[in-house]
Amino acid sequence: MPKIRPFRALRYNRTLVKDISKVVAPPYDIIPPKLQEELYRKHPNNIIRLILGKTKKTDSVKDNRYNRAAKLLDEWIEKGILLYDKRPAIYIYIQRYKYDGKTIDRFGFISRMGLDLGRKTKILPHENTLLAPKLDRLSLTRATKCNLSPIFVLYEDKGRKVASVLRSFISNNKPAIDVDFQGVNNKVWVLDDPKSIKRVEKALGKSDVFIADGHHRYEVARMYAREVKNKDISASEKASSKYTIAYFVESEEKALTILPAHRVAKDIGGLSKAEVILRLEKFFTIKKMATLSRTMSGLGALSFGHAFGMYMGGKDFYILRLKDIRYSDDAIKDKPKDWKRLDVSILHHFIFQNLLGISDSDDNIDFFKSPEEAHQLVRRGKYKIAFFLNPTKAWQVRRIAQKAERMPRKATYFYPKPVSGLVINKH
Repeated sequence: MPKIRPFRALRYNRTLVKDISKVVAPPYDIIPPKLQEELYRKHPNNIIRLILGKTKKTDSVKDNRYNRAAKLLDEWIEKGILLYDKRPAIYIYIQRYKYDGKTIDRFGFISRMGLDLGRKTKILPHENTLLAPKLDRLSLTRATKCNLSPIFVLYEDKGRKVASVLRSFISNNKPAIDVDFQGVNNKVWVLDDPKSIKRVEKALGKSDVFIADGHHRYEVARMYAREVKNKDISASEKASSKYTIAYFVESEEKALTILPAHRVAKDIGGLSKAEVILRLEKFFTIKKMATLSRTMSGLGALSFGHAFGMYMGGKDFYILRLKDIRYSDDAIKDKPKDWKRLDVSILHHFIFQNLLGISDSDDNIDFFKSPEEAHQLVRRGKYKIAFFLNPTKAWQVRRIAQKAERMPRKATYFYPKPVSGLVINKH
């Protein structure tokens, strides 16, 4: 387990900011332009102005959204809009949400986490990253010298010792933050008792940590720490840069909800519906379905059967179930078995590339959490075909990460995301 450390978080001053729901936001990378505008209008101190400021036509090296974010951050601290906690703490964080007809509490905590700057690391990623988003976040980190949003990591705690310490604390204390945002209730407790924090550190032991969400932010934190190593800054700032903030959730937590990202394709090479089915039926049993809802419920019943939903317009939906795993195993080369047997791997590398010849490029494939949205886009003719998937499982994420492999893009969508604006780590 990488080192964890308490920290004095910057938090919104409740005397000046009465309604925390008006100043928080989702992680920057799931905020479309329309939501960005809405968050800007919600409150002059919404965290959106720091994590995803607006660009201007007049932007320059000296005046850009990164520098404006740094200036705003300083102003908010000077005016007391953001205040440092008095003592270092870890922040117990519970998200209550509804999924599949059930009310679920996801239990975790936010702490500083050591970045493991050496070659051997106990912080294991499972997704590839892109250069452009990393350069964007690095520019923001350079300007603000902050971790504005936590990354989301999973840890193992077979004895449930961490949960025991944290649950004991919340049973006797009221939350410092209790805010509803986008249908999720977020509660935060400030645990600043050194003995309890030491017990948490000890309980975590030597287990690995798996990144669930925030791969770009994690890699940027490492880049920044290496960058400032030889700069003329204070020793405390250098030491602080070796940590980022992370939201820790137990990997066996029953409240871990992973949503699939359904795929739609613009161009399928001129294939007709009949040709697509003809190419697939040799390797898949194909069942015609009358509605999207029946397709999704039937797909859910086959969560261990390498099955996919498919829609190509009109009234017919289909469920495809792989007849023999050896078909896709043989077609996907130079990958370990666990990677080959991910549904997203079978879809992209066996169905798209091998059977249908569909381009797997970013300008041809789009991703949607909502099956209804994917369906409507194909029905209206904006896309040619939609594939619906079952979610990747948490144990699959762990196995892939342990093998130092990276999943295909958009293999996981952990829900809900940790909210930005609850706690900030200033270096």
